[in-house]
Amino acid sequence: MVRRVLREIKGWFQTDSTSPTYALVLSGGGARSAYQAGVLRYMSEAFPGTYFPILTGVSAGALNAAHLGNHTGSFGEAAEHLEDSWSGLELENIVEVESGFSMLWGLLQQQAGEEKTLSSADVRHSHGLLDTTPLWNYLRDRLEAPDGELTGVRRNLDDGRLQALAVITTNYATGQTVTWVEGKDFDLWERPNRVSVHADLTVNHVMASTSIPLVFPAVRIGDAWYGDGSIRLSAPLAPAVHLGADRILCISNQYRRSRSEAAEPAVNGYPPTAQIIGLMMNSIFIDALDKDAITLERINRLVKELPAYKRNDMRPVELLQLRPSVDLGRLAHEYEEEIPNAFQFLTTGLGTGETESPDWLSVLLFEPTYIDRLLDIGYHDARHQHDRIAQFLEVG
Repeated sequence: MVRRVLREIKGWFQTDSTSPTYALVLSGGGARSAYQAGVLRYMSEAFPGTYFPILTGVSAGALNAAHLGNHTGSFGEAAEHLEDSWSGLELENIVEVESGFSMLWGLLQQQAGEEKTLSSADVRHSHGLLDTTPLWNYLRDRLEAPDGELTGVRRNLDDGRLQALAVITTNYATGQTVTWVEGKDFDLWERPNRVSVHADLTVNHVMASTSIPLVFPAVRIGDAWYGDGSIRLSAPLAPAVHLGADRILCISNQYRRSRSEAAEPAVNGYPPTAQIIGLMMNSIFIDALDKDAITLERINRLVKELPAYKRNDMRPVELLQLRPSVDLGRLAHEYEEEIPNAFQFLTTGLGTGETESPDWLSVLLFEPTYIDRLLDIGYHDARHQHDRIAQFLEVG
């Protein structure tokens, strides 16, 4: 409460010369989130002095945010490390690629109600369709967290290079969206079905945020089980605003279709399962972001009409959204044959070849050639948006 009052009083006397606080918001989308790493790599080269004191990430975007927030080097070094973590990434680094029979048999065992005492690795396998132990090991190595603790975050906070890192999850027992924040000088917030928690962030927080519903197992944090933070996230930009951002750069993984493109059906006849799952995953990972951006624009217009002393701690927040110039879902068609045979029942077996926009396939397409293509698209998209980014960052 004291901090809120002090910020409100400060707002009465703010001038245009006050330096804005920047935040980077990274949305989810499974393998498609490699696109964000390409964007950030270009930005680090074109604007080497840039840094984002506030970082928020959800789902696979949490993986990217954790890399940036935990790296103790420059923004350029962190972006290079992030790109390197994606480059050459294979499905075997994410899940145990087992036979379809074994995965289906595991489901049948769960349906039959078979229970036993499980290790943490067993839990990751038995409570989800896929075993994500390889991803835990990969993140532990890439984030230099042998005990699971993201020690670089605390060092960056102490050095003043970071103000807050937020990782968003869903509590499966309560249905609440839980934002875990490691940071300083911020107030916790609570909204209907949305809460924030102080935390020393770990690999498990990242694993929970990236846990695709039903496919990846939930992760235990404390006494509760958590999964993908996008499931009920109605306001993806809100954590950055709560943490004090004046300007938000948001990197989406969703291509903005024209009106004619949006009206073009992706399937003929009855929709295959992959089409339906793809729509569901887009609604979880991406759609709320565009709605929240519209809400933010409306609030900005209202706030700007008020004098500072009547704003009740509200402030205009500038938003820059960057998004792919091509449909990353449709692009996945070109790499469909690279999915391992044992894994194909989750992709081609569900009809990804019957839809023009196999978004479900693109979520799981952790294959080097597709990943490298996304990194390249992200890099060149950011280059084409150089002037917009420069204006947003207020650099020459």
